[in-house]
Amino acid sequence: MRREVFEDNYEAVYKYIRYLTNDQELTHDLLQETFYRFYHKNYTEYERTYLLKIARNLVYDHYRRKKIIGFFQLNSEPIAKEGLPEEIIERNAEIEKLYGALQKIKWNYREVVILRYIEEYSVKETAMILNCSEVKVKNNTARGLKVLRELLGGEKDV
Repeated sequence: MRREVFEDNYEAVYKYIRYLTNDQELTHDLLQETFYRFYHKNYTEYERTYLLKIARNLVYDHYRRKKIIGFFQLNSEPIAKEGLPEEIIERNAEIEKLYGALQKIKWNYREVVILRYIEEYSVKETAMILNCSEVKVKNNTARGLKVLRELLGGEKDV
């Protein structure tokens, strides 16, 4: 059971922490602590939701201790790997531009946009992870996307 939970959720939790911290070593440390706490509490439902909630709290705690919560630098690691070389270059440039814009928006907008559009969680799941109302998730999503569109020059496909 534990191995299944780990295998099914490792990549999603890793990416989420990495988006928030942009630090590979810290990501691995927080990832390990996330699964440790998850197993210690014996959650049975909504595994990924609880894992992401635990991960979020660990990231917050880490940066609160360091008093640097605010703007984290997102890593613009190339994601596009398939297609013609020109397409890969163009897609990676778009990704870099998006990550650059994400760095400039408020933390609460960034977090919602990452969960909703990069990690593709529902409004309900996002609200559970962030421990807030669905209305707040919807409002922050709309505001975050508006700011991103402005930063990206009015592009509609954010």
